[in-house]
Amino acid sequence: MNVVVAERGATERELDLEIPGESLSTLLEAKIETYRKKINLPGFRPGKLPKDVVKKRFGASIRSEAIEELVDTSIRQALTDKKILPVAPGSVSSLDAPENGPIKLKYLFEVDPVIELKDYKGLGISIEKTSVSDADVAARILEIQNQTAEVTKPERPSQTADLVTARYNKILVDGVEMPAPVPVFQAELGKGIPAVDAALTGVTVGQHLSIDFTFPADYADATQAGKAARYEVTVEGVFERKVPEATDEWASKLGPFANLSELRERIQKDLLENVEQKAKQKAHDDAVDVVLSRNPFSVPKARVEHFVNWQRDRMMRQGQQVPELAELMQIFGIEAEKQLRRQRAIEWIAEKEAIKATTEEVDARIKEMAEQAGISADDAREELRKSGRLMEVRESIRLEKTLDWLVSA
Repeated sequence: MNVVVAERGATERELDLEIPGESLSTLLEAKIETYRKKINLPGFRPGKLPKDVVKKRFGASIRSEAIEELVDTSIRQALTDKKILPVAPGSVSSLDAPENGPIKLKYLFEVDPVIELKDYKGLGISIEKTSVSDADVAARILEIQNQTAEVTKPERPSQTADLVTARYNKILVDGVEMPAPVPVFQAELGKGIPAVDAALTGVTVGQHLSIDFTFPADYADATQAGKAARYEVTVEGVFERKVPEATDEWASKLGPFANLSELRERIQKDLLENVEQKAKQKAHDDAVDVVLSRNPFSVPKARVEHFVNWQRDRMMRQGQQVPELAELMQIFGIEAEKQLRRQRAIEWIAEKEAIKATTEEVDARIKEMAEQAGISADDAREELRKSGRLMEVRESIRLEKTLDWLVSA
């Protein structure tokens, strides 16, 4: 068998194969012999069908089957011999299988490009120092107060800070009727579009309203930003929130806090951990971006499609309406390619610098996971082992250590 491998791009390869005609003849004869013993035709004893009858009646189909099997086997053997690992199944672009002569074919496929990263040390990126102010803590306490507010139905029309629920009857945008995004919406008066909040202030349940307004120029939905609109709605509920005072008694109801001071300390600790994690993540992202900018390399299209398909499956499992793959490729393709390049670069650096997760680090991570789940470390380890996720824990630590190494090297 003659094999020639040609590069057709950074990640594309073409396998040019020539398979001796004798190989097909041998396989074809073996298949005819097998089918001769299996096929039952009227007038012939089972297993005694003559070869010439098999060839005449089924020869074309058996030959096609033999060619398909021989091509598949030969491609796999050629890839093995050349020590090539495609990232996905390829395709036969041309095939010539004459009655007498060798089979000639071309097989197109993709591979991961060989990379050799340079200038990935001494990036000059460090984790920004962070802090949490008293104002940050106070804002978080106020947020918790609002979250724990008692919601009641007041015997009065709506007013600022109330929650008003209303059902859409009709939506017009620039005079064109639009479908409602949801049947019922809720507005916190004083925090939405001013004209809408004003129209919903002083209303009672059952009241019908026509609200004319203009979407803000910076509205989240760019297709509606700056456009004139009318909402025709029916008020279905008016709710008042009674925000509790921040007292020792209130704090003690939120968790294991003896007083408000302990709650503040916990909030400050959590906020600090959060901003530190964000600063660390930013440094990691910046470092990888610099490495990638200094070391451009391609990603196989098949890997990008697989990544986007994974995103699509995840969205479907969450019950979301999901576009077709081609449309998702337009939406996520560039980001998917970036994430795959990022992953490849980190893995390469981890391998190059021999960065690994130690047994102690894995044990500590499992213990942390067990405490969060309220189970023993042994039980957590066993669950991870059974689900096949124990290696994920090790790889996650390896990834984190590699990123930390990047901002410190």
